[in-house]
Amino acid sequence: MTKNKQQGMTFIGILFVLAIIAFFAIVVIRLLPMYQEYYGVLSILETMKPEMRDKELSKAETMRLLNARFNTGYVFSVKKENIKLHRNRGNTAVKKIVIDYEVREPFIGNIDVVGTFHAEAAVNVQ
Repeated sequence: MTKNKQQGMTFIGILFVLAIIAFFAIVVIRLLPMYQEYYGVLSILETMKPEMRDKELSKAETMRLLNARFNTGYVFSVKKENIKLHRNRGNTAVKKIVIDYEVREPFIGNIDVVGTFHAEAAVNVQ
């Protein structure tokens, strides 16, 4: 008589693996949009550098361009109070843009995921 060996995972083992997969799927679903938006902000700042250097934009012009690009780039987390524009002494043209902002997303229940982001673009003074 031969004994059959039982092989494979138990039902509880399968549920445990599925729970771990679901947890990491929720993490990715919550974090991915935050980071996509952040890389959008970085891309917008990179495209602003040549304009800041060549056109010598004022603070108002810079804010108008940033807002237009944020709207077309689906950047909704950056508010006006998160943007700091810097000029050199005696110059009206913006030479540096610093953006510090925070994104809070609900995670599970009353637990939130908070992302803090910093981006800046500066042009060299000639």
